[in-house]
Amino acid sequence: MLAQATYSLPEFATTPGNLIANPGCYATAAILAAAPLVQQKLFSGTLIFDGKSGLSGAGKKLTDSSHFATAADNMTMYKPNQHQHIPEIMQQFQQWDQAMPPIQFSTSLLPVKRGIFMTLYAPIKDAISQEDIYEQYVKTYQDHPFVRVQPLGKLPELRQVTGTNFCDIGISFNPLTQVLTVVAVIDNLGKGAAGQAIQNFNRWAGIPETTGLMQAPLYP
Repeated sequence: MLAQATYSLPEFATTPGNLIANPGCYATAAILAAAPLVQQKLFSGTLIFDGKSGLSGAGKKLTDSSHFATAADNMTMYKPNQHQHIPEIMQQFQQWDQAMPPIQFSTSLLPVKRGIFMTLYAPIKDAISQEDIYEQYVKTYQDHPFVRVQPLGKLPELRQVTGTNFCDIGISFNPLTQVLTVVAVIDNLGKGAAGQAIQNFNRWAGIPETTGLMQAPLYP
């Protein structure tokens, strides 16, 4: 059945078939954060992803790492460069660029209930300005209602997407090091899971993509 499945990150997928593979939460945040850079080949070198997840990303099973006494007032890294979402991310990147080099990918647990805070560090090719990069992000996502590119100078926070199907993205460029920082935030239970599944269902059913998904965030 694997050959019949359509991997469907809605912002980049073709019309899905009857068997839809819903992307993982880290994969969603990472791919959306890097897509304009990979598609337009704006970077050189290695993309470095630092992903952080709320505890609900670990599921309901009792483990020491998700125990309150372990997780509260703490932060822990796990599965550096071994996370199961890495092949999923690379599969999508290599559809855009067959010469895509391996990525550096680390994941950590935050003492919060929900959310993915993905930070991407990307070495940018010479002669490309922050304004050029920002314009490419805006152009890439201008027709996608659930990806909101923040104004230049503003980086998103987790709580502005909690309980929603939105992915908010902000960028900051250091011209001294020629490194771009991209921050992408999603709700791991929304855009990273159930919300995205509904978005994919809407597209499959031929109804408006936003149907049932325009909730306000749980803020504050």
